[in-house]
Amino acid sequence: MLTEDGKHLYVSYDEYHNLIEKLAIRVHQSGWQFDTILCLARGGMRPGDILSRIFDKPLA
Repeated sequence: MLTEDGKHLYVSYDEYHNLIEKLAIRVHQSGWQFDTILCLARGGMRPGDILSRIFDKPLA
């Protein structure tokens, strides 16, 4: 949900995980092959962890 000032986007925990799962589906359907997942701090660690578990690939 976007705040009234339009500067912040708030996402529920369930929506957050749903979006990560949708990303995993898109990556899988693309046929893109990879051997490692690189996730960056400041917001990327949790999605990286989830994608690492879904695709059974190590984190870098």
